[in-house]
Amino acid sequence: MQQFRAILLFAKPWRFVDENSGQVREGVSLEYLMTDSLNPVENEDGSVGHRVLKESVSINKLQKIVKVPGIYGLTYGFDIQKGKPVMRLQDIEFISEVEG
Repeated sequence: MQQFRAILLFAKPWRFVDENSGQVREGVSLEYLMTDSLNPVENEDGSVGHRVLKESVSINKLQKIVKVPGIYGLTYGFDIQKGKPVMRLQDIEFISEVEG
C-alpha cells in the first residue's frame, strides 16, 4: 500500500437500489487534487495545473471526512477486477485544514 497527500475538494454520500439484484449499494463520491499545495505546477506532458480526480469509496469512510476542503492522507492498494489488478483508494485520513 502507498500513501499520498491530497486536497479533498468535495464529498457526497450516495445510495441506490440495484435494479437487477435488488441489493442496496452505497458509498461516498470524492473529488480531490493529488497534492497538498496549490502552488503552480508544470506537468511532464506539457499541461499546467492540477487535474481533479474522482473516486468512490465505501460508505464507512464518510465518518473519516472531517473538513472539506481539507488535506487528507490517501492510502492506495490493489483490488482485483475482472481478473486484473487495479489500484484503488483504500482509506482516507484527515490531516489538516487547507490554509488560505
